[in-house]
Amino acid sequence: MAATSWASPATEHPTYCMKRLLAAGVLAGLVAGAAAALFAATAGRGPIRDAIALEDSISHATSGAHHEDLFSRSTQEIGGAVGLIVFGLALGVIFAVVLGAVGPRMAASTPLAASMRLGCTGFMAVVVVPFLKYPANPPAVGDPDTVNERTMLYFAVLALSILLAWAVWRFHRAARLGPIAQVWATAGLYSAGLAVIFLALPASPDAVDAPADLVWRFRLASLGALAVLWAVMALLAGTLLWRPSPESGQRPSE
Repeated sequence: MAATSWASPATEHPTYCMKRLLAAGVLAGLVAGAAAALFAATAGRGPIRDAIALEDSISHATSGAHHEDLFSRSTQEIGGAVGLIVFGLALGVIFAVVLGAVGPRMAASTPLAASMRLGCTGFMAVVVVPFLKYPANPPAVGDPDTVNERTMLYFAVLALSILLAWAVWRFHRAARLGPIAQVWATAGLYSAGLAVIFLALPASPDAVDAPADLVWRFRLASLGALAVLWAVMALLAGTLLWRPSPESGQRPSE
């Protein structure tokens, strides 16, 4: 495998480097969003449709009349897929900007390695931690009067999780410990930070009264779609940025 390196202002114009990052982020985000939409349309289709059916049955039992949807089920599914692709595009741009800022400072030999590390960190901070505190619920679960409270709590845990990940990364870079001690200190600091976040924030204001099987199938389908999105985005962005070092004169595949 040929040695690879980041595009550096010493060898290329900084504007070109940013264009390269953004182009990689846009393409990676689009493909990742499409992959997540495909996952949702296959593995997640059953739980999502069951959740919608449960919502319809609850609405019918409450109002005593059949509620006619403004859009058909197929239209809603297409809209959901388009939404995932647009979300992937936006996330890909943000991912590329962050990767350009922190990637060269990571202990990674190639942009691909840095992208995968950032992808794992981002998935943990942006998806897993909020999921563990406030997991996604089907549409029928939750009191509509608590939507604002639930939204504020979700963004609170999201902001705190990202801040914690940044603080732990800075600590890991600044610490002057032995390799093993530094790993344990970093893991201990992150675990302690998570414990503080989970204990400081209140529980979800809504009780889950839907069938447990449906709730967890819906949650795992949602988590799986986001896992696919982050994995594809990180892998593709790093691959697009992977380039031979100036002194090697070889192609990345050689």
